[in-house]
Parts: sequence; structure tokens; C-alpha cells
Amino acid sequence: MLKCIPHLIEEVGRNDKMTDIIPQHGISIDPGVREEAVQVLNRIVRFLPNRRFAVLKGMANFIVKLPDEFPLLIQTSLGRLVELMRLWRVCLSEEVLAKDMQNTRRSSIGGDALQRSPFHRPRDVSEFRASEMDAVGLVFLSSADVQIRLTALELLRCVRALKNDLRDYSANEWGDNKLKLEPEPIFIIDIIEENGVSSFFL
Repeated sequence: MLKCIPHLIEEVGRNDKMTDIIPQHGISIDPGVREEAVQVLNRIVRFLPNRRFAVLKGMANFIVKLPDEFPLLIQTSLGRLVELMRLWRVCLSEEVLAKDMQNTRRSSIGGDALQRSPFHRPRDVSEFRASEMDAVGLVFLSSADVQIRLTALELLRCVRALKNDLRDYSANEWGDNKLKLEPEPIFIIDIIEENGVSSFFL
């Protein structure tokens, strides 16, 4: 079934139930199934910008349901959530670069350099609810397993980085200069860093 999903990726991406189910296959005992599940999630993030948060949400919902008796599964799944956020950031960088190159070409032939990219939507920014991802990281900062706490800390750092990237993208892409003038939001990781990260690993 998973091998068929990439060929139906647009239909899959519209369905929240699928983004909830696919992460479950990421811990299959079959390595081939695990790899296919990871690749499907990556493809949705890369090719369906308006479904990126749905993928993160599905993965987060799956992780919080994992029993504490399986710390390795929790750590692995948290790591995948971190990688999905990193991929989202990479996609944003690539989209910005592609648009800059397009604008340069348009300028060189006297075209409209300010035309918006048809592949990116402002919905991307509004759909990333940082507080929900922060909550997942905060839950696992209380884990008895130090590796899970380390991964949760990295997750919180990625939440801040991604939110800031999206904020900058929105300001540059849609000309919302007010965003640049607003104070940056405060994240869980800001509070942790202010009070000392080491306290979580004693």
C-alpha cells in the first residue's frame, strides 16, 4: 500500500486520516515498510506545502500515544519529527532561492520581478501552530530517558527556527513589513535557555 501512496500523493495529502496513519508504519518491524513510510512523509512535506503542518501534527499525535515502556521508539519518532521540521526549513530555503532566480530572470528581460510564486501559499505560515509542537517537546523534557530529553530539546529549537523562518518568509514573500517590526514571539526554548539547559540533564 505504501508503495502506491507516492503516486497518489495529492489525494493522500488532502486526507488528515492518512497523515495520522502513515507514522505508525515508521516503526514497523519490516525495514522496507519503515523506509517507505518515512519517504511518503518526506514527499508530502516537499511537494504539498499546504499539508506540511498536517504531517507534523500526525507524527506528534502518534508520538504522544507511544507507551513509556518503549523509549527507543519514542526517541526515534521524535527524531523523525525533528527531521520533518528541518526538511520544511530546507524547502522554504529552496523556494526562496528559486523565486529569487525567477525574479532575476524577469528583471533581466524587463518583466515583473514582483510576481508571486504560484507554488507557495500564505496558508503555510498560518498552519504552523508552534504552540502545539512546543507542547510535544515540553512533554518529553520530563522523560526519565536522557536521550529522549536531548531529542525533545532539539525539537524545541527546531520549532523556534521554523517559526522564525516562516515569519521571515511571510514578510518577504507577501510584503508584510509589519511582521519585521513586531517583537519576536517567545518560545519554550527561550525560557529554558534563559534558565539554563543543563538543569534538564542532571
